[in-house]
Amino acid sequence: MKPSTRAVLALCLVPGAALAADPAPAPATDTATAVGTNPPIDAATPAPAPVDTPPPSSSGIDENALFGGDASTTEPAVPTPTEDGESLIGGPLTSNATIQSLLGATSDRFAFGGKLYLRFDSTETKDWDWPSTTLASPDSLYLYVDGRPNDRLRAFVQAKLKHDFTLTDGAVNSYGTTVHVNTVSLDQLWLKFDVARKVFITVGDQKVKWGSGRFWNPTDFLNQQVLDPLAAYDLRTGVPLLKVHVPVQAIGANLYALASLDGASSADQVGGAVRAEWATGSTEVALSGALRKDQPVRLGGDISTAIWLFDLHVEGAVRHGDKQDYWKGNLDFDTFEFPTSYSREDEWIPQVTAGAQIGFNYTSEDAAYVGAEFFYNGSGYESENLYPWLLFQGQFQPFYLGQEYVGAYVYLPSPLRLDDHSFTASYLTNLSDRSMIVRVDWSATVLTQMYLNAYAQYHFGDVGEFNFSFDIPAVSGVTGLENGYSIAPPGLDVGVGFTVAF
Repeated sequence: MKPSTRAVLALCLVPGAALAADPAPAPATDTATAVGTNPPIDAATPAPAPVDTPPPSSSGIDENALFGGDASTTEPAVPTPTEDGESLIGGPLTSNATIQSLLGATSDRFAFGGKLYLRFDSTETKDWDWPSTTLASPDSLYLYVDGRPNDRLRAFVQAKLKHDFTLTDGAVNSYGTTVHVNTVSLDQLWLKFDVARKVFITVGDQKVKWGSGRFWNPTDFLNQQVLDPLAAYDLRTGVPLLKVHVPVQAIGANLYALASLDGASSADQVGGAVRAEWATGSTEVALSGALRKDQPVRLGGDISTAIWLFDLHVEGAVRHGDKQDYWKGNLDFDTFEFPTSYSREDEWIPQVTAGAQIGFNYTSEDAAYVGAEFFYNGSGYESENLYPWLLFQGQFQPFYLGQEYVGAYVYLPSPLRLDDHSFTASYLTNLSDRSMIVRVDWSATVLTQMYLNAYAQYHFGDVGEFNFSFDIPAVSGVTGLENGYSIAPPGLDVGVGFTVAF
């Protein structure tokens, strides 16, 4: 069982830049590299680790395994004729065997199920004021319907109900956002079919994830929300797309062409993206590009390879025509000094991540995986001075605020006699502001069908992204700041979750 981890920065949930804080199971996402839950760091290349246990994925729990299968393009076979020569669907029920066959065929053609995820979280600031410890229980219920009329056609829909009894319905949180005890949303809604068994088409809201990085994915162009690398699941919902996939088996390649449809009320608002992947030996290479009106041109590539015991990956992207405001100067409320905006629309802005992972046996039957990753973010800031300003502008994007980052992890699947348990230790630091976070996760399978996970994480280092706090004095005449505004420094976050799939 893969490790279970959760979201890292609850205090970074701000309007316009919030990370989702509940899991999003994806029992029906594409198993191609370009689509689905986050792959392990060496997903492109088989790891030369001494054992067969797979390394951890960024998304933690294996969601496909959780739902009892994958979502490959190979669908159940069309029902076969009975001994009476009648089709199982629509034919006469002449025997008990025929009835049983019909039930089995119906089961193959149609399925429904879901997952219940109960969570209990608490956050303690460094003031260690126990009565002020924040509590949350963002429970989620996912329900899906999966229809497969034949082996070339599939329809899937998944909805989510989120419930948090710790909230007061209609209240406004500290970031000015109205919260609700219950919310219902659509997670996925898509139709998949093929043309002559050579071209595979998926249309609708579908999961998509590009890139080989574990903590950072600069080539993940299609998601409006970036991946939380410490989350137990890929928290993002499906993206409205028309995807055309053409596998070229002769050269071991996959070609993708996609139309991005979210928010496209007219033809000129439809975006386009392409991706080519091919493998040779122990190396996989991918090239990607995306273009859309009023958005920057984005070009990228990534490469994964295996050298001896190491799995290596490099992923990079550049974008041109970025119209968003960038900021320079100082933020000082005492002297009323505020940053000024400037444009980088004419620049090519780079983002590059590179990492390595090694797997080794520490007993004859047990293995450990150790990995590290570096990220250079050309759109980030050199210090934490402007972070509060970015928060108020809706541009506070966790994991992409600074210019340089380092992440590392140790993963222990089924250690020693703990066959149903796994442990993960993660460390992230923003080198630009010298803030840090360390986290330990534990997951286990209990009572055969229930998955239990727990975590503890601690924020430390200088004031910055992973140790975020600020204090604004009262400013008369400024709406919302008449009494000042402050965020206390985070300390210890702990939580536990229970997952049951059905």
